[in-house]
Amino acid sequence: MSITGGKGYLRVFITGIEGFVGRHLSAELAEAGHEVSGLYYDDSGIGELAEKIPDLRRGDILDRAELSKILNSVSPDVIVHLGAVSFVPAATKTPLMAWNVNLMGTLNILEWIRTENPDTRLLFVSTSEIYGKPKEGDLPYTERTPIRPENMYAATKAAADIAAERYRNLYDLHIATLRPSNHIGPGQSENFVVSSFAKQVAGAVLGLGDGVIRVGNLSASRDFLDVRDVVRAYRFVLEGGVTGIFNVGSGRAVKISDILDKLVEIAGTDIRVETDPERLRPVDVPIVMVSHKKLLAESGWHPEIPLEKTLEDIFRWWKEKLKK
Repeated sequence: MSITGGKGYLRVFITGIEGFVGRHLSAELAEAGHEVSGLYYDDSGIGELAEKIPDLRRGDILDRAELSKILNSVSPDVIVHLGAVSFVPAATKTPLMAWNVNLMGTLNILEWIRTENPDTRLLFVSTSEIYGKPKEGDLPYTERTPIRPENMYAATKAAADIAAERYRNLYDLHIATLRPSNHIGPGQSENFVVSSFAKQVAGAVLGLGDGVIRVGNLSASRDFLDVRDVVRAYRFVLEGGVTGIFNVGSGRAVKISDILDKLVEIAGTDIRVETDPERLRPVDVPIVMVSHKKLLAESGWHPEIPLEKTLEDIFRWWKEKLKK
């Protein structure tokens, strides 16, 4: 049976469409011929996105009545739920907001599907952060790895992750939960470590500031994926019509210090690096590696973009942006 109902395309509604991943996902899906619309909360820079995706609705996933009205009018085949407080320090600083948005916002979407349109499929984007600190034998994380969230963001996403799975099982809803590892790429906020490094390195190359790269703790190792690989995984899941829980990762860990070294190498110049006490935070989880074997078996997805290519693209993006 065709998952597109014979139309040849899916009507996909994306929450948090204005964000880093939402912009890349909307482009990926539109290019593949799907009909894309979405909900945004922050209208800064929305004009450029609106040129590519005309059907954008401003709203708040915490306003259940308004959300239901929007979803009823769109009547999507699939909802991709990206909207979240996704920056760990922000979730730590404003925990009530994080719990409301990340859990209650998700429950509002699940309830709309359950009560209004149970045929609508949901792709809920969780995070590999819910696995927390690995114990012996845990790595790489699989879908069977116990959930042990170490920070407020991970705790809120773990709760929403559990809720999505319970709705899938109890109400027989078509829900796929994706647990991606750290994803990076051009256009990411400088709040995140790799983008912060790239911006500083690009600024140093352009002669902006004092030419010093200020960093925090470089000892952690993370499983980094290009955001363009991540959104391709989401498309594969949508088009394949699979349900259940899937990790999205590369299966390898890279030291954050190595990321910085590579960016400096890409810049092609000597740059001084200094530790900034303001940027230092304790490393609760020293290493992350995420297996994608289940997703590969179910959808055929595997990461394709080399880390070096991703870092070059991020560096060039910041270089062009800082020139303006």
